[in-house]
Amino acid sequence: MYSPDMKLKLTLARTLWFNTYRAKITNTADEPIATVKLVPTMPLERSEVPENAPVVDSYVLVLVEDAAVSDDQLVPFETDLSNLLHKELAQLNFSPAMCHFFYPSPPHMLKDETLENPSLEN
Repeated sequence: MYSPDMKLKLTLARTLWFNTYRAKITNTADEPIATVKLVPTMPLERSEVPENAPVVDSYVLVLVEDAAVSDDQLVPFETDLSNLLHKELAQLNFSPAMCHFFYPSPPHMLKDETLENPSLEN
């Protein structure tokens, strides 16, 4: 389970998909904390867009597939992981302006509420 006082380690691997990576996040004891998919997004060169096109920054999509993180620790987790990702991606000559995190729906959000609350039935 993640806690803000732990040091995280990142193991990055390319996938067979263009511009997509997988990452394993562990603590210093190599205990798993999370697995994520990373999709770096890079804007087109200015010469490839209309003159009046807005200027946009690069960013990385972080799809959290599995994580041992409590709801109240999401912000510290994302902060720590973002810092780690910025360092690692800089070694690949990619410096995103930000990270966008996405999570699967937690199990408690997927419960069939009609079983627990008959008034919700049609």
